[in-house]
Amino acid sequence: MANIDHKQGTYTIAANASQPFTFWWGKDSKAPNEFFDVSIAPHFEKNQTSVEPLHETDRAVYWDHRGGVGVVLILTLQNRNNFPVTFEANHVRIY
Repeated sequence: MANIDHKQGTYTIAANASQPFTFWWGKDSKAPNEFFDVSIAPHFEKNQTSVEPLHETDRAVYWDHRGGVGVVLILTLQNRNNFPVTFEANHVRIY
């Protein structure tokens, strides 16, 4: 039976910006013997009548040899809104 772990973090991307965000599981990583991914969930902006979605424009993965890091996921996001957008990054690991 697989084990599933979840973490989350809150991030903000500036208005009209494109920015890479870097994620990894941390000290107890089982990489490369695990599935690791991150989903993005923008916060509701009640003061904005029209909100463009965040766009994932690039995804890259590499192995970091420093102790306890392992697989690193880099997501480049683009915010086409003229205001900053705050979002949750939900980290999921299955091993």
